[in-house]
Amino acid sequence: MCYFSAMKQRIPALLKPGDLIGLSATARFATQEMVDTAKAHIEKAGFRVCYFEDILLREGQVAGTVAQRINSFNKLIHHRDVKAIWNIRGGYGSADIVDAVDWSALQKEPKWLIGFSDFTTFLSHAYQKGIPSIHAAMPISFESTLKKDLSATFKVLQNGPQSLKLKKEYPFMRGTVIGGNLSVIYSIYGTPSLPTLKGSILLLEDLDEYHYHLDRMLLSLKRQGAFDGVKGVLLGQFSDIHDHETAWGSDVNETLIRYFDELDIPVLKNMPFGHTKDQFPLVIGSTAIVEKDRIIFGF
Repeated sequence: MCYFSAMKQRIPALLKPGDLIGLSATARFATQEMVDTAKAHIEKAGFRVCYFEDILLREGQVAGTVAQRINSFNKLIHHRDVKAIWNIRGGYGSADIVDAVDWSALQKEPKWLIGFSDFTTFLSHAYQKGIPSIHAAMPISFESTLKKDLSATFKVLQNGPQSLKLKKEYPFMRGTVIGGNLSVIYSIYGTPSLPTLKGSILLLEDLDEYHYHLDRMLLSLKRQGAFDGVKGVLLGQFSDIHDHETAWGSDVNETLIRYFDELDIPVLKNMPFGHTKDQFPLVIGSTAIVEKDRIIFGF
């Protein structure tokens, strides 16, 4: 069964054993240990690894200057044998460079971009350029990610989007998979990286935020009309959420769901993605169809 998204996309070629996967660092700095971990897991899955020495550059908290990070990412785009680019970690800084990387070259020869968290900026920008990408675990968390989810990510690279079994039945919904980290979506909504969420099945997750700030971000997005036309929401894991001595009031799930309930947008909560061991791979730009107790993803 094949479903098609509304946007015309150039889907990257599926990988074969022995294909080359590049490592990038668009935001926070990488370490040799992270590179070694990535290399070990990727090679164990049957692929080769490509990275340049500049992945270990450091400028304060980030992986080199803006110019250095742009150059580093572009080298992976221009490398003819690299079939996918896996970002090594999140943090903050991807938005600094996203407009300046060579998207036209990537459109001509699309490669899978893989990551989440701050890399949500790149996943969203790739979608605007008609290139699907993969919201999935990054090397910094490979050791703690469930083996089945990491294995599923390699299956996506080789076979395309994987279906997700749900714990209960839900009403039918259909839309294009967009989204990722709530704080990043809040910061890039209305920019060229994320001009609209209309027609989407919206992914949301976050880490290390204050409870009231989750509410503030959702309220701001709602007031901007960001949720108009959203077909459904998949709420992932919201980890290490803080509160003050006087609690915000409602629990986190009530805060997250309230604005969507007001707009009559269906929500599936506690989905297996986010800053936890659960990191089911989701293809940004794919079509998601909720059919009772499963989600079918396809193009």
